[in-house]
Amino acid sequence: MSTITKYTELAKENDLSEQDTSAAFNIIMDGKSELDDLILFLETLNNNGINQNHVLGAVNIMRQKMVAVDIPLESIDTCGTGGDGKFTLNVSTAVAFVLSALGIPVAKHGNRSITSNCGSADVLKALGINIDMQTDKISECIEKTGICFMFAPNHHPAMKHVAEARQILGKKGVKTIFNMLGPLLNPGNVKKQIIGVFSSEIQKIYKEVFNKSSDREAFIVYGADGMDEISTEGSNKIAHKDNLFDFDPFELEIKRPNVIELTGENPEFNASRIIDIFSGKKDSFYDIVSINAALGLVLDRNLKLNNKNISICLNDVGTAMNDGTALDKIEQLKMFTNK
Repeated sequence: MSTITKYTELAKENDLSEQDTSAAFNIIMDGKSELDDLILFLETLNNNGINQNHVLGAVNIMRQKMVAVDIPLESIDTCGTGGDGKFTLNVSTAVAFVLSALGIPVAKHGNRSITSNCGSADVLKALGINIDMQTDKISECIEKTGICFMFAPNHHPAMKHVAEARQILGKKGVKTIFNMLGPLLNPGNVKKQIIGVFSSEIQKIYKEVFNKSSDREAFIVYGADGMDEISTEGSNKIAHKDNLFDFDPFELEIKRPNVIELTGENPEFNASRIIDIFSGKKDSFYDIVSINAALGLVLDRNLKLNNKNISICLNDVGTAMNDGTALDKIEQLKMFTNK
């Protein structure tokens, strides 16, 4: 009998606890499960409904297996789940540079594209940043530049044990639990996060997960039309602790977007668009980066989540985007990672 078969049976009966999930993931992340059994376990978990106990159980083990990094206590991450199918430009990556330009240490966690044309690692590489810098240099990087990038494969080597199973299931259109774990596995163990999710169900799970972590603060964003960012298209839902806040940027006189101006292409194109908005171009991409960065500033300043405070932070964000400091952050990170 496979060592994870009993956990598959528990998943079928909707009786897989946090402790059981941890036990199963300990086997999986040590590479001790057979491929067919692993596929069945992941598929069963997905089909029967992933809940906060499954996420917490998986995260507990994966944090033990990751290559951790020492970062400043006040650091923030802007890593989302992806998977919204919108093929937009790299909003959260651009936001990371803006927040860093505002003096907030940013420990950005990310990967190459999985569900879009261009992931955070892809666009950073196109900007000339060395995404494969040694992990033991990352603490110095954030100390010297105020920002760092932690490339997921370098910090989660145990993920090699699930790569083939994920690829097989992906071809069948099956999203596994791994699609929602990334933002919870920041190698710097950040205490503040802006997390975009692509469904209200995942937002609910994340809300419950963070409510069990008293030392962590997160704004969990489910955007209009399923976007995993604050969308300028309509009303967004932002979860924080026990609150669910409805927010439409139009209320702050931000125009509805020209969708073409938000559409991403290859990494080089997406990188050039980030340079554009940090060099004076005002368009729909500028607007959506601004409002998402303003939310990050509200979180950093521990302000109450309301339109007034978002508006105040939006003004400060505009200064950082317009005076060249956000652009300087790209150059600082580029120089440090390549030296």
